[in-house]
Amino acid sequence: MKFLNCRFAVFISLCFLVPFLRYEAQAIDRSDNLALFPRRIVSLAPSVTETLFALGFADRLVGVTTYCDYPPEARQLPKIGGFMNPSLEAIFAKHPDLVIGVSGATDPISAREMERLGLNVKLISLANLREILNSIRTLAQLLGNPQAGEKLASKITLKIDDVKRRIELARRRSVLMVVGTHPVIAVGGKNFIDELVTLAGGENIAGNSSQPWLNLPDEYVVAKAPQVIIEAGMGSERENSTRRWDDLKSIPAVREKRVYAYGSDKILRPGPRVGDALAELARLIHPECFSSNKGYAGTPCERPKP
Repeated sequence: MKFLNCRFAVFISLCFLVPFLRYEAQAIDRSDNLALFPRRIVSLAPSVTETLFALGFADRLVGVTTYCDYPPEARQLPKIGGFMNPSLEAIFAKHPDLVIGVSGATDPISAREMERLGLNVKLISLANLREILNSIRTLAQLLGNPQAGEKLASKITLKIDDVKRRIELARRRSVLMVVGTHPVIAVGGKNFIDELVTLAGGENIAGNSSQPWLNLPDEYVVAKAPQVIIEAGMGSERENSTRRWDDLKSIPAVREKRVYAYGSDKILRPGPRVGDALAELARLIHPECFSSNKGYAGTPCERPKP
């Protein structure tokens, strides 16, 4: 009888002990996996910093640029220099296990020098919406939480799809998107802002250009006769920007008072706020599609019948 009691006691002990050991092994395995992912990250671009915050990796940032100001908490992080001229010494001093920049924006010479110093450098592509969404998934995967990437990308996609539905029946309006007025510096083609203008129901008057940014003479703007003018990222020029159009009243946008100052920088940053930027842009180009439940069949957003 004692022998049976002993066997029973051992059996009960194992029933409790085996799951516990399995749990401990899983916990150790997860801990080891976390150690494989970068824990000290330097961001070389505001859009990268915003993305890492949105994905929940803010605690891994050990250095950002002086232009990384969103969300507000990013302003409190250690700075490693400017967007165009980061300090290699400051970056190296942070002992990062990953430095993230942007293809076409991060200085390639600086990137190669960082790699020569033994730093792990990752450049992501953000030239269009597809690349923006892919970069979100890539960073999340790289840092050990692919689910966060899928969730954020899906959230942005839903916002984009909502705008598409609202303006799908609206007649396109010609748009001039400027980022400077003295001289006029316009958004050209081959960049994500031109794509946003199109998705928002506009037609970029400089969209056929092979350059992402270009200077436009007044004669060109007058000839193209944009129906909407949007001034984005004007900085110190913003205060006097709308005045410069007063002498060009032949332009439909000026004559019909469709010159808008877009004060937020989110439209200039290819990051997690791109869905919000698209919605705000569409509201400026097609405000009639965003009052109440407008933007669907049977509303003022329908194309007028011929």
